[in-house]
Amino acid sequence: MLTPEAWMAQLQTALRDRLGGAARAWLDEALDEAAAEARATARAAAEAEAAARAAAEADAATGVDARAEAAGPRGPASSSVPALSYTAYAPPVWEMRFASAGRHCTRREPPHARDREAAEAARILLLHTARADARTVTRLYEHGTAAERRAVLMALPHLDLGPSARPLVEDALRTDDTRLVAAAVGPYAARHLDAHTWRHAVLKCLFTGVPVTVVAGLAERARGDTELAHMLTAYARERTAAYRPVPADLQRVLDLTAPSASTAPLASPFPSDSSPAPTSTPTSAPAPPFQPPLGL
Repeated sequence: MLTPEAWMAQLQTALRDRLGGAARAWLDEALDEAAAEARATARAAAEAEAAARAAAEADAATGVDARAEAAGPRGPASSSVPALSYTAYAPPVWEMRFASAGRHCTRREPPHARDREAAEAARILLLHTARADARTVTRLYEHGTAAERRAVLMALPHLDLGPSARPLVEDALRTDDTRLVAAAVGPYAARHLDAHTWRHAVLKCLFTGVPVTVVAGLAERARGDTELAHMLTAYARERTAAYRPVPADLQRVLDLTAPSASTAPLASPFPSDSSPAPTSTPTSAPAPPFQPPLGL
């Protein structure tokens, strides 16, 4: 299995091969800006840590809280170090590149059309290169377009954020945008969503027509989950009683809830003399299967 750094290197190579000359130059500049921001933020964090350590040593030597004196009447400074160049009026340059990626990522082949998938890959690379923290990804998600939000969700497994970005996933699961739902049930959700929220995420895929193949870790998390089996069975019976079609994926997920792979498939919730009705066409086009950008 590739390390995150190796995966990102492959993604960058594939993206550069796909972009035209001007777009490649734009990408190189954007990544340089993101890397510079990451270095500056890391340097500021190291300086803040050194200052805190020196203040603690001074406290121990003098018995006076040097940090409280340094903070003054405004109180102590925040323990986290924000993105160095961010202000309320001017975000870091790389964040503006993040927003404009859709305009600049064009294919190398004529007619050099804008490439949505390439723009998503560029945004993921920017987030990873800038070492975006939870506050940054939250700001970009909350103020972004649907395409920008999806890129944030796709980047989450490659950022060292722990569970702090879980509210973004939960927000995406409340939408009816199938591309956001598909991105929300990726590896980050498999790792960090609690059981209750994850079960409802699976049901959300069934409601909206998102293929369950996009749900990362589905087999592992569904195995032996009797509560999920109960929810699926109840949902199927409700649909059948209302003479509405039952999603074809439901039985597949229900079978996965068996305690082990060697266990026989669970009994179908459908009437014994019929098979599941074909899934109706959803009101919005279903999302494509969850895949890394550019097919990696």
